[in-house]
Amino acid sequence: MEDENQAGTNPLSQLVAFLRQYAREHPGCTKDALAKAAANRFGLVKDRSVFVGPDYAIRFSTANRESVSNTVVGLEKIRKYDHLPFIVCIVQSHGIQLLLANATFLKKVSHSSQKLRIDNIRGSINAGDILRDYLGIENTPENFDTLFDTHREFTWAENLARIVERTNAIAATGIRFKPNAGERRKILDSAKLAHEVVGSPAYLQLERELSQAVEARLVAILRAAQTDNINERGNRIEQIITDAENVHTLHDLTRKLASGPEIRIDIKTKLFGLASNPKAYNIDKVLRVLAGGNTLLCFFFVGIDRDRRQVSTRLVSVVDRPILRATRIQFHWAGRNSRGVTQLTGDLASIFNAAYRGFVDVAEAEAFLDSLINLKALPPA
Repeated sequence: MEDENQAGTNPLSQLVAFLRQYAREHPGCTKDALAKAAANRFGLVKDRSVFVGPDYAIRFSTANRESVSNTVVGLEKIRKYDHLPFIVCIVQSHGIQLLLANATFLKKVSHSSQKLRIDNIRGSINAGDILRDYLGIENTPENFDTLFDTHREFTWAENLARIVERTNAIAATGIRFKPNAGERRKILDSAKLAHEVVGSPAYLQLERELSQAVEARLVAILRAAQTDNINERGNRIEQIITDAENVHTLHDLTRKLASGPEIRIDIKTKLFGLASNPKAYNIDKVLRVLAGGNTLLCFFFVGIDRDRRQVSTRLVSVVDRPILRATRIQFHWAGRNSRGVTQLTGDLASIFNAAYRGFVDVAEAEAFLDSLINLKALPPA
């Protein structure tokens, strides 16, 4: 098929091209016919309702109406193959619709989910439970690679906790922080504090010390960077830099500057040449820390070039201009008792430039922090 050949060597792109071409050449085809053709072409193995290959898993489903609200796959099946791109192919009379249905892109469980718990995975996903848009990125095959890279930033446990809460309307595990007037003022004042501290001699000295710590552990960091699993790779590198076990708190390191402010540092790793949209922070935890006053939150980015065996670093405030403009609020992670989380998007390569100088726009940062404080609770599902 011409479209399949044009898809190149990317296995997922080849699958998408094949399915689209088959559907065009066989209008009105059934899901069983399409599934059989794909399985024969790519050597897929059937695991009950899911067809699995080394690079992806796919579930074929039929929708007789335009609304596409039918049940498509069980949550347990998604859990089993969540480490691979999990595709849902909806076969309709006029063609097919392809969606990425990994746990990050699920709103909730709809069918037979009354007993769904963290320790009891059950229930099924309706087509309508799959997000059609994530971070402004449309859930279409052209964006599957980007979306899956984003999905890999989250663990199954994180996604499951969110899905369970949204599905069963249970009490959230997190606690929504409600700052009083004084605490609100301290949160907003942290923007001015960041503006004053970023670029100061004490701040730059701290950045040099952190960079030296990385340099001293370069061999171990480069070895850990070979790990393919994003979460495991990040945890290993954080542990190497901090000489401690990563306990998944808001920050990895705490330093107090001679001038007084306390700096809490979250280590973020990035492999050059690979797209990524790393998690940023839990919003309620950030607000609670900033409400204590005289505190600056920073990311310490460790950029790794595996081919050249080189590492670059940068210490930046979470309200530094390029970071602020790359921060996106994940509304579907918010619950009735939580503001949810944020995620970094876009190309942050500029911060690794030798000429880069941190800058905090106080008014812009204050407005952003104020928007976090005023985030509304998510209504019941």
